[in-house]
Amino acid sequence: MSRSANGASMRLMWAARAVWAAVGMLAPWDTVADGRTAAVSAVLRTWGWTSWLAVMVALFVPAALSLTAVRTLAPAVAVTAFFMGNPVWAFPAVVMLRVLLSRDVADVLVQGSAYGAETRFALRTPVPYLAPAVLVWSALVATTVGGSLLLAAGNPAAGIPVTAAGALLAWKVPVRLHRLSRRWLVVVPAGLVVHDHLVLGETMMVRRDHLGAVTLQESPGDEADLTGAVPGRRVRIVMTQPDKIILAPITIRTLGTTEALHVVSFAVAPLRAAAAASAVGAAFSPGQ
Repeated sequence: MSRSANGASMRLMWAARAVWAAVGMLAPWDTVADGRTAAVSAVLRTWGWTSWLAVMVALFVPAALSLTAVRTLAPAVAVTAFFMGNPVWAFPAVVMLRVLLSRDVADVLVQGSAYGAETRFALRTPVPYLAPAVLVWSALVATTVGGSLLLAAGNPAAGIPVTAAGALLAWKVPVRLHRLSRRWLVVVPAGLVVHDHLVLGETMMVRRDHLGAVTLQESPGDEADLTGAVPGRRVRIVMTQPDKIILAPITIRTLGTTEALHVVSFAVAPLRAAAAASAVGAAFSPGQ
């Protein structure tokens, strides 16, 4: 099978698995650990191999949770490669991130946790959440890994508070980051679902017989913007009659509108917008 149920490339998914296997063979964390104290080396290798194994399992067990694991751990390994200061490692790290964080890999993973006849398409991260997500991820990695390294290096005065901060972040941050992976445009036999608790206050469901034209757009129009203010290509869906949607607080502030809207058209921004538009159009075209 060269495509998943949502049309994402399984070849690219296998490429991601192969690239990650190569990362394990190169093991940049082992190189960073060389020449350090036994305790520090052990901590570095433990973090490295644990992260590598977790991502490898995630790539072979597609699910929304697997997408969160890939997005959280693969960049941390790439940072390790860059930390080595050897330009030879820079190119493999960039290639690794480019493949593992690709749109097709994301869609294969989210489709893995779909129920029955669902066809899921992952949505792009809303602009207001981009910077905060990077900041909390950076804080999580710095405190969890950094705290354990400080303790291993025999510096409890700094290591204990940093580790405590890391434990607190490890309790809160992964759950928050996982919310970014649980945002989908879903095609089901009964109609269309926009599952996006960051942009919407309630899941939006559109009945099959209420769906009209589906088009691709490069910029916002007069439709309700449910993309989270992301730039670029989006899917515009017209309905045959108005429907009520409930917006999340951040969307209300972004759009400068009220909590509830009655709309006749809306736009969302799947990672693979063209594929999503094609799937929606094919599923609900006359005669289907």
